[in-house]
Amino acid sequence: MVDLQSAEYVLTTTRTVRKRLDLERTVERKVVEECLDIALQAPNGSNLNTWKWVLVDDRATIQKISALYNQALDDFVASLGEATGDNYQGAHIPGFEKIDASVDYLRQHLGEVPMVAFPLMAGRPEGASVFYQASQWGSILQSVWSFFLALRTRGMGSAWTTAHLHREAEFAELLNIPPHYTQTGLFPIAYTKGLDFKKAWRSPVSEVASWNRFE
Repeated sequence: MVDLQSAEYVLTTTRTVRKRLDLERTVERKVVEECLDIALQAPNGSNLNTWKWVLVDDRATIQKISALYNQALDDFVASLGEATGDNYQGAHIPGFEKIDASVDYLRQHLGEVPMVAFPLMAGRPEGASVFYQASQWGSILQSVWSFFLALRTRGMGSAWTTAHLHREAEFAELLNIPPHYTQTGLFPIAYTKGLDFKKAWRSPVSEVASWNRFE
């Protein structure tokens, strides 16, 4: 039986969801605001709360977002050159073909999702020191993942996407985002078809962790 209130269960079964987003069920603003209220409890640098979130549920705007997203994906694919298909760096990963099909599905159906979220961080990372960049990203991404977890506890899901950043300026113009804010991703929001998500394949701890020094 699914226990959406079990921390370990939610942490290990919150997936990137594309094909199983329910495109027909309405997403209530109040529920999403509850999830965001939870997400804003995530740590952020000096507790300055410099994050901003743009939530979109206007159908016409989502259609424009979808069109721009497709253009951005075209830009991304073009940037890969010959590194596509079997030559893509992730092609060897178990289940890669499912990921590829899932990405294509979202591309085709993004205009149908009930809501889209754009978390923003104050400042621009270009040319900044490693410390400043780490502080910037570290003051927003925890909140984004907490948002994913909160969505999961309410029977909803999302997909972590960043391809739209190939057209960041156009998205900023569409959503009236000031130039000193950085978009951290584009996140569709919908209820999920079913709740029976499972753990995904990951490299084992023994391969990615070492003690006391890098090995």
